[in-house]
Parts: sequence; structure tokens; C-alpha cells
Amino acid sequence: MTRFLIALVLLVSYGSLAQTYTKIADPSFCKKKINAHVKSTSSIVANFSEQNYSSMFNSVKTAKGILKYKQTDKIRWEHTAPKKKMILINGANVRMKQNGEEINNAASNRVVKKVKSLMLQLFNGKFLDEKEFNISYYQNNNYYKLILKPKSSRTSRYISKIEIIFDKKLLSIHKLILKETEEDKIVYTFSSIKMNLSVSDSNFTLF
Repeated sequence: MTRFLIALVLLVSYGSLAQTYTKIADPSFCKKKINAHVKSTSSIVANFSEQNYSSMFNSVKTAKGILKYKQTDKIRWEHTAPKKKMILINGANVRMKQNGEEINNAASNRVVKKVKSLMLQLFNGKFLDEKEFNISYYQNNNYYKLILKPKSSRTSRYISKIEIIFDKKLLSIHKLILKETEEDKIVYTFSSIKMNLSVSDSNFTLF
């Protein structure tokens, strides 16, 4: 597994939805709905479960944690089990903590910068401008599924595609699937989602 996906694990179930998706011929309505929702969302607080599939592992590695997001450039991604890990993104500033110790100079790490940019795009909706990704839109009765493929050959060496599954009613992210290959992927499932709460800025600067 690449350093890029390893860093994503630090940040932050590929359970089959058992539902068939059909491609949306004219995605403009779906894109408009998601974009409007993202812009009106000042904050997100949610639990997440993580399943990490890798050809390097004999079994799926699982974890769980808490996400906090504040528009438009603040993320607190905290693993609470089985190990405590945390990344704080506050604009251009990035702090990381693992095994009780802060990782020095995290913000200067090239891989961390790439991860930071990706995660912010996914939560603040900037990916919808398709500057860095080609997007295909799908739907079924309950969900929209967006498949993002990197335009940059350099980025595609690290991650082949991203799948984002939105709840149709709430327009909140239900699943986030990051794929290096079909076998090597990390899947996040979000639950207990609360939006537009008052979230202190200290969540994104203090461990």
C-alpha cells in the first residue's frame, strides 16, 4: 500500500449496499442539489467506522472515530479505536498526533499536504468544479453515488478513484471510498451525523 493511503489511515465498511445504481444522464440537477447543500452546511459532526483493505493484510483492518468539519477549511479527524490518532487541519496549518506524540513538521510533509487538499475538497465541495477530477453521477432509490477519477496522472498513481455516496434525503455523506486498486481501499461509513452545530475553533488547533 502506498504512502498516500497510509497517510489517509492516519487522517482519518466496504459493506456492499446490495443495491443497483443507474447512471444519471443529466447530472446537473444532482450536482446543483449537492452543491447548494454543501454551501449551506456550516459544520458537520459525525461518527465514522473505517475498513482498510490491503493486499498486505491477511484480514480487514477496522477502526472508528469522530469527524468534525467547519466551513470551509477546518477538519478534525480523530481515531478513537483501536489506536488513538488525530489530524487537525486549520487552513494551511496541519497538526498530527499518533501514539500520544505529535508528529513534527507534519504541515511540511508533501504527502500530508496532498491528503489535506483532498480531504478539504471532499467536505467543502470544491471537487464539484471538476478541476482535478472527472465525475460520473449515479443514483438509486436512496442514494446518489459520485465516482471521481483523478485527471492528473501523478495523482492516479496513488489513488485510482474515489466514490462518495450521499443520502438523497439529507444530502449528507453516507460513505466515502478511497481506492488505490479494487483490492486496496479504505472505506468510511458515517453515522450520527449532525449539521450546522456550533463548533469551537479550538477543535481544529488543540489536541
